[in-house]
Amino acid sequence: MNKKETEVILQRIENWYNRIQDLFIYDQKVFQAEYGWSKEPVSFNDRLSLDYKPIKEGEPWGGKWESAWFHLTGKVPQEWTGKTVYGDLDFSGEGLVFDNRGIAMQGITNASIWDSNFARTRVPLIDACNGGDDIDIWVEAAANSLFGVFTDPDPAENSPKRYGWFDAKVEKINFGIFDATLWNLYLDARILRGLIKHLDKNSVRRSRAILALNNCIDEFRDDSRNALKANECLHDELNKSSSESDLDVSAIGHAHIDTGWLWPVRETIRKCGRTFATQLNLIDKYPEYVFGASQPQHYAFIKEYYPEIYERIKNAVSSGNWELQGGMWIEADCNLISGESMVRQLLHGKNFFKDEFDIEVDNLWLPDVFGYSAALPQILRKAGVNYFLTQKLSWSQFNEFPHHTFNWRGIDGTEVLTHFPPENTYNSELDTEFLMPAQTGFKEKDKLNEFISLFGVGDGGGGPKPENIELGRRMSNLENSPRVKFDSAKNFFHRLDDHREKLDTWVGELYLELHRGTLTTHGLVKKQNRKLEYKLRAVEMLWSCLPLSKYPNNEFDLMWKKLLLNQFHDIIPGSSINLVYQTTHAEYDQIHRGCDELMDNAAKMLFEEDENSFVLVNNLSYVWKGTIKVPDGFRGYSLFTEDEKNLEIQAVGEETYASVELEPLSFKTIKRGDKLVLNDNGDQSNVLENSFIKYKFENGTLVSIFDKTLNKEFLSGIGNIISLYEDRPNNWDAWDIDFFYRNALMETATLENIESIHKGNVFEQIKFKFSIGSSKIEQTVILSAHSKRLDFKTSVEWKERHKMLRVHFPVSIRHDQASYDIQYGYVKRNTHRNTSWDKAKFEVVGHKYVDLSDNDHGIALMNDCKYGHMVHDNLLDLNLLRSPTNPDPDADKGLHSFTYSVFPHDRDLIHSDVIRESTCLNQEPILFTGYKTELEFPVKLFGDGLELSVLKKAEKEDCLIIRIIETLGKRSKGSILINGTITECDLMEWNEVAKPIILEGELEINLTPFEIRTYKVAF
Repeated sequence: MNKKETEVILQRIENWYNRIQDLFIYDQKVFQAEYGWSKEPVSFNDRLSLDYKPIKEGEPWGGKWESAWFHLTGKVPQEWTGKTVYGDLDFSGEGLVFDNRGIAMQGITNASIWDSNFARTRVPLIDACNGGDDIDIWVEAAANSLFGVFTDPDPAENSPKRYGWFDAKVEKINFGIFDATLWNLYLDARILRGLIKHLDKNSVRRSRAILALNNCIDEFRDDSRNALKANECLHDELNKSSSESDLDVSAIGHAHIDTGWLWPVRETIRKCGRTFATQLNLIDKYPEYVFGASQPQHYAFIKEYYPEIYERIKNAVSSGNWELQGGMWIEADCNLISGESMVRQLLHGKNFFKDEFDIEVDNLWLPDVFGYSAALPQILRKAGVNYFLTQKLSWSQFNEFPHHTFNWRGIDGTEVLTHFPPENTYNSELDTEFLMPAQTGFKEKDKLNEFISLFGVGDGGGGPKPENIELGRRMSNLENSPRVKFDSAKNFFHRLDDHREKLDTWVGELYLELHRGTLTTHGLVKKQNRKLEYKLRAVEMLWSCLPLSKYPNNEFDLMWKKLLLNQFHDIIPGSSINLVYQTTHAEYDQIHRGCDELMDNAAKMLFEEDENSFVLVNNLSYVWKGTIKVPDGFRGYSLFTEDEKNLEIQAVGEETYASVELEPLSFKTIKRGDKLVLNDNGDQSNVLENSFIKYKFENGTLVSIFDKTLNKEFLSGIGNIISLYEDRPNNWDAWDIDFFYRNALMETATLENIESIHKGNVFEQIKFKFSIGSSKIEQTVILSAHSKRLDFKTSVEWKERHKMLRVHFPVSIRHDQASYDIQYGYVKRNTHRNTSWDKAKFEVVGHKYVDLSDNDHGIALMNDCKYGHMVHDNLLDLNLLRSPTNPDPDADKGLHSFTYSVFPHDRDLIHSDVIRESTCLNQEPILFTGYKTELEFPVKLFGDGLELSVLKKAEKEDCLIIRIIETLGKRSKGSILINGTITECDLMEWNEVAKPIILEGELEINLTPFEIRTYKVAF
């Protein structure tokens, strides 16, 4: 067969292959159908409360996000005796099929806008019918597709379809005879078709596979009755065995279900039901099949809403056919959440699996998260998680990651064994078309013999279909294909552990060169998450000062789990639809109210009522020195401490402010004194100055930062330049920022007026008003009398579309690296663009600060809720706001408030006050009006570089948990002062790592760089 003849035959094969896929169900009959519509989902038990009416194929039944129950009945013809009967069901959207007893049978979906292979409409009904059988089934249908509803990527403000549309109708309600012979022919042909695509064009194997398929089509003669004979033409090629050089594949059924994304979380509950029911039925059919699912939150949903499915899952876990994966409560974002949130994700996730299934999960399963913090390895290992899986770095924009299997080393030196499935997807179809290039592309094929394949429909759920498993069976011993075996990730990783020493090591963060915009989009979500992380910590510490018997375990558990759910990797990054965020903000409000109520209740038990006093609580490991707003009833009065020290007070308009200094981990009572008359200083200049530093402004921009103590100017140009850029990434609107934005500067903020200037003994401030684009900015710039830190308290009425707001400061410091705050530590990144790897990091994550220091001095840019940073040469740049329109056309519109700060300092980061100042910026003292106290915290921590990150009750014991972190990246010494029996333990609080010590005083501790150490204290 010459080249031209081969091309003709290949086109013939493709046409035939596509044609036969519509023939698997024949002699189809139509169900009798009635339906009951509802706006929101209704359970099976409540379905009869709906009003039902008849419906036929082609008729509409609902609009976007609506629901309906369909009752389908039919009778099998007598002549079908012995035949296998399937339903062919399509309600335009998704659905879950139940038998008439309420047992979930299978999920269905009509397809995906991205891949027609994601469709699942065939439903097995009767294996071998008797003839005359009655069929009686129910379908809970959803008016949304696998990936939500249809949307306009850039809708007009007044568009009636602004938030999407979906018109659901009954496409197919049929049942018929399933042709298993033809289906098997299709599967065999699919195997050879994939071989042909990936074998060398001149190979003998490819030529003979083409010939076999051509002969098969000749025998088929466009008649399904010839399928068995046609299939005989393929046997010789399918029976050729694999060679010793072929690799092994651990194939794991997978259905990555986004907890919230292009659908609301309430729809995720039903996606879990559809997916899990489908996979349980496949487990019943294929005894060797192994399905895995992560996210304990999803199991909790199933336990509540589908208890029958949940019991079947428990049985499948016991049999080894269902694997519990991933220790986190949900598949969380790993750029934006705090170190303690990472710990709680694992604490709640692993506890759930242990409590419900008596299984300890030892892997982290995050196939679709947008980058991975270098703090993770230590957190994982100290939580009993030894293995990590993702594939997301295969999406990187510029540089190909050099490994698929490697040791990943974090900021403290801890390593975790890591695997990236070389198919570079978690939606494999487990056929030769996917696995052959994975085998040749596997970067460790020179030293390892196996890799993982995650196969099945993901993102919107569903998981594998029967054909995927059948295809895997056919590749268990096939020439030119890796050998497929169905197995668990646990078994794979435990085998891989034996080869750990052979593997290369990657040091530092796993940076995804894509989706950089998720560090900024939906800024209010990110702000609320950070505020609530700190607030929950603060409330836990308050209740830890009370007897443990009073500790509100259940309340904290519920609030933490709500926060953890909204840390899902499409929710907190800002890449979900508007409907998701309506729920998110409602749940944030619930957590705030819950925290406030718990704080009020704790105060009543901890403090003594006194209408002439208020209590300040500093739960930080640092001296908190700054300004507080004086509460109602105390304005206009002198204030003094219990040791009779007067506070400095300053009035600004109707408000009064006081300068306070609070010792670490302390309570301080402030008393009301005599009436005062307070006046502003008359100085109205554009200079903010104290005894340490002088800041000079012109037209709202910063033109000088002069440090008096160092006799140094810290600006090299004009600072506080607020700039508006065009922001239209090539793809993934809410997710991405492309580097070319830098060349699309539209304008900088224009000063409208200086609204006010206030100068006093506590602080100095200037209030500016700017306009930029269609938006307005108010900025109050504040310098405390006792600090070099300059705060830009900013309010923006944001009215832009496809624009990005940034602020930058050119400084007189240059260094090859800058330090960025991350979870429980910091990382250093290059400030130059020498390599493609450096260039790709044009937007990177930082939490409370980024610091640029040379050997003599430094300057930090701090913030209270922002994450997207860029430091290039001597330019510090912070991303403030974005305005994408897809998938949420309202993303970030409206009022935003945030603070960013500059802080010049002597020497480098670890010899400065950057970490203390940035922590104090983010966590102000808690104020309780009408109380006094002489209370002390039950624990004291001493030592530079040490921070008490957590003080709470243990999850399962009557003892306190103390978590201490080393923050400076060096060996730090100190001591803990507490009375009780203290025992070092792991992050899960399960395993003790040192012998108990009975302590009535100080315990000396020595921590290595960035070490996290946890103690249990029993009394």
